[in-house]
Amino acid sequence: MKSHRLPFENRWTNNANAMQWYCELERLGVPNVRTMFADHEAHNPERPTVVFDIPAGFVRDWLAFKDRRAARQQLLWRATVIGLSLVAATAAVLGVLRA
Repeated sequence: MKSHRLPFENRWTNNANAMQWYCELERLGVPNVRTMFADHEAHNPERPTVVFDIPAGFVRDWLAFKDRRAARQQLLWRATVIGLSLVAATAAVLGVLRA
């Protein structure tokens, strides 16, 4: 069986469970996992697992990975919008100057 590599650095395990945990978190989605993690931290911080048998540290690393990825996508989106706005503003100024 081919071993898949996680897309983020994982300090908690290096075995097959990591990919199963990753797939389970992906299936649940960021908002649901974030809610479950917050509930875990507020009510049961001494329990080692958050969702099913997934360790709290793994969930924390996964959420941090998702946050970094979202921030990177937002930065790319903003840079694209600023670049296109600059092109539009330049075209408008050149259009006014030619008239």
